[in-house]
Amino acid sequence: MSIDKESLKESISDTALALVINFPLNMFLLWVANRTFLPKLETEAEIIFWTSVFLTFWFTLVAITRKYFVRNYFKNKQSIKLRRQSAVH
Repeated sequence: MSIDKESLKESISDTALALVINFPLNMFLLWVANRTFLPKLETEAEIIFWTSVFLTFWFTLVAITRKYFVRNYFKNKQSIKLRRQSAVH
């Protein structure tokens, strides 16, 4: 099995970018949750459930947006590389 180096670079880049974005985003979202809806909830089960729903919603939106831009970046990079190669030949 051979490794597609460009796909590996894209995967590593996207994962590193996700770490840089998601850690502060997580802190911010927990702060928001703690100051908005969490104080109104009564049971531990409600707190856990609604915090999970809240975080999952926002992380999904951010991930889709991030993946879109990362994919386009690498796609455009590949397109430029192909154009340069075809101009040489």
